[in-house]
Amino acid sequence: MAGASSATLAACGGAGEAASSSDSTSVAKAAGRTASPDGATIPSATSITDNAGNTWTLINNHVTKNGASTSTGSPVPMTLLLWYGGVIYAQNSAGSWFKNGSPWTLIGTLDPRAKASAAAAPLFYGMNGHMAWGSGIYNTMSPTSQLALLKDLGVTNYRCDVADVGMATYLANALKGAFSGSGVAILPVINPRSANWDPNGSESAAYSLGYALAVRVTTPLKGLVKYIECGNELDDGMKLSGDGSNFYDWNPAMWPSFRGVIRGMMDGVKAVDSSINCGVNVGIPLAYGALQMLWNGVTPNGTAQGQSGAALVRWDFTTYHWYHSSGDILCGWKNSACLDVLQVLKNSFGKPIWITEWGWTWGKDSGQAAADYVTTALTEYRSLKDKYNIQSVMMYCLIDSDYGLIQADGMTKNPAYAKFKNFVASNPVS
Repeated sequence: MAGASSATLAACGGAGEAASSSDSTSVAKAAGRTASPDGATIPSATSITDNAGNTWTLINNHVTKNGASTSTGSPVPMTLLLWYGGVIYAQNSAGSWFKNGSPWTLIGTLDPRAKASAAAAPLFYGMNGHMAWGSGIYNTMSPTSQLALLKDLGVTNYRCDVADVGMATYLANALKGAFSGSGVAILPVINPRSANWDPNGSESAAYSLGYALAVRVTTPLKGLVKYIECGNELDDGMKLSGDGSNFYDWNPAMWPSFRGVIRGMMDGVKAVDSSINCGVNVGIPLAYGALQMLWNGVTPNGTAQGQSGAALVRWDFTTYHWYHSSGDILCGWKNSACLDVLQVLKNSFGKPIWITEWGWTWGKDSGQAAADYVTTALTEYRSLKDKYNIQSVMMYCLIDSDYGLIQADGMTKNPAYAKFKNFVASNPVS
């Protein structure tokens, strides 16, 4: 994977926000001033009083606090002042919004009240893409154009791979720009294979690589994402035999590196931002056995039980991949018997489930058959959402010559596009 643009935008957030605690409200009352109602604006009002009793107003298109001009560090003139959610915001004549801080910081062009509403959108309907790639259609199609397609489809969660700081910065810039307040979240998935991870190396070396990679890619995304997936189908090439559900199916020689890089990525993400939720996936249909070994601290050694005593790996949400070629996820075939894979995941880990890749069978499903599968899969996942605590189902993918709702030219829509869009519109989630 090639690195992406590293152009930077003004950072979100900022210090010096008005407090919203009961203590600061008491200060306002003690000062003889009651805080303005949430959503108060100037010029509608003459002045705004925050929870700490400070008086804000606009004088000659400059923001003042207690009569003194504040240094915005942003273009003027300011034409609107907003008190919302315990924070002072200002809008300039160009329509850009700034959040109070030292200095004030640009947060985009969407009204913060609309942004807060959009941010609460459920993540259930998701899509895969490669927004940070440095070549191909994803490189030439802007984040704004990709967002327009996602919005048209009703998608609220966009899974994008990252393998270096350039790619992560590209996603961060999109989150601070076009995606800001859009109601569409981005799920970064860290790809250590493109960062020279050695599946045959030692656990300590793999841990160090995963940790350093995660720190690099999480740093520009801090405060912008709530979820990160640590690895993508890293089980590929590790299975010796069987279907992956048995502990003895897995290669003992490769297991330490597999476990080490996953542990490293999760620890690296948490070191930068402990509030980010980490997910871990496998790509082989019945490879839940690999996840069970990670979770329970078991190392494969050729026996049915494996060797216990390894470090326990604990993630925040379980991610899984399931394609039409694997059949029905409620009936994954194990030893010629029907197995409910979702129930296995729920019972084994007790964490929310994200299907971070699902799609039709390559080389078999096309045209109307692919469109029909989209409806079938979405119908099933939508009906199972609450039973199994499925938080997101992310189709693969937005644009692709083999699996895409849109052909590789970025313009030609397959019949499945309309099926996806119509299903989402007719089946909202909350």
